[in-house]
Amino acid sequence: MKRHIFVSTCEFSGDMHGEVLVKELQKKLPEVRFTGVGGSRMAAAGVQLLYDPTAKSTIGFWEALRNLRRLKKLIKEIVAFWEKDRPDVVIWLDSGGFNLVLAKEAKRMGIPVVCMFSPSAWAYGEDRARKLSERVRLLLAVLPFEADFYRKFGVNVISVGHPLLDRVKSRIPPLEYRTKLGLDPERKLVALLPGSRRQEVAKLLPVMLETVSGLNDPSLQLVLPVAVSIDRDWLESIISQYPVEVKVTSGEVYELMAAADAAIIASGTATLEAAIIGVPMVVIYQVSDLSYFIYKRLESPERRVRPWIGLPNLIAGASVVPEVLQKELTPENVRAALQIMLYDPEVNQRIRQDLQQVREKIGPPGVMARAAGLIADLIENS
Repeated sequence: MKRHIFVSTCEFSGDMHGEVLVKELQKKLPEVRFTGVGGSRMAAAGVQLLYDPTAKSTIGFWEALRNLRRLKKLIKEIVAFWEKDRPDVVIWLDSGGFNLVLAKEAKRMGIPVVCMFSPSAWAYGEDRARKLSERVRLLLAVLPFEADFYRKFGVNVISVGHPLLDRVKSRIPPLEYRTKLGLDPERKLVALLPGSRRQEVAKLLPVMLETVSGLNDPSLQLVLPVAVSIDRDWLESIISQYPVEVKVTSGEVYELMAAADAAIIASGTATLEAAIIGVPMVVIYQVSDLSYFIYKRLESPERRVRPWIGLPNLIAGASVVPEVLQKELTPENVRAALQIMLYDPEVNQRIRQDLQQVREKIGPPGVMARAAGLIADLIENS
């Protein structure tokens, strides 16, 4: 009988990483078959999907609670599927709230669980770390400080590095990219990246647009790459309400980052991509007041050591790029941070140098190949 691997993610970024991991596992275990929960990229790689939640992913505790009934129903359906078609291993990629519960069911059934992109237990509640140690056979740490934290709770953890290091590359020189888009190479270019979820775009894009419109710089060039999960017409309807010209593009996000003088980016995967490329950025974010209250109540001692949410700052252990969050998230505050890096060449260059050090901390390339090798070893030895 063929080996059977179940892969679970509820996020667009997890689907992206899942696709690469599945392809690496297929090289090491050619006869393996894959089922799981994920999106179109994992499906294209050969995963038989039970459900695709990636277009409906949510942010924050309060926002997630609205989908609690649907998630509980999905977990029951997955368990019923496992009872009929038991996997050799469950691989959990991000979506910690959902997958931590799923891992409990897998542990109850004696199915080993591998976790990659673990929940931020180091920031919001050490109880998650303890649960993870009970339910997960192996944790593959992608951030340099994760492994030491989780080992304190008895988690079997191995550092593999962050897979974005292998995929984040600009394939078009900045000047060629600007020419391709009809942009002036002599004028400042700002990239706007409001996120991949409709919920966060609705909150963050208006702030971005008010920020840049208030700069009163008619020579400024603005480019916004639309995520595949976002309806372009809806996005452009928001932009049309502001007195700025924004070029909306599809794809070539890394080329945009490499060509940009600065960026405004929603906290998340894109901030690490920008750090690897080396573009100075302002990190912004906002969740509901209730979600933020819960986050603050759950703060761990480790959070006070790393009091940031942007991945570049968390990895550096220092404030490399400015963060504007929650009640501080106003166009005026974002504009003040953006102006300095955009118009002061020394500040811009210093941030680029600091981001180079962040890139070096992430680890060597070949991340998913290393991860696939460890998972294959676990399956072979189980």
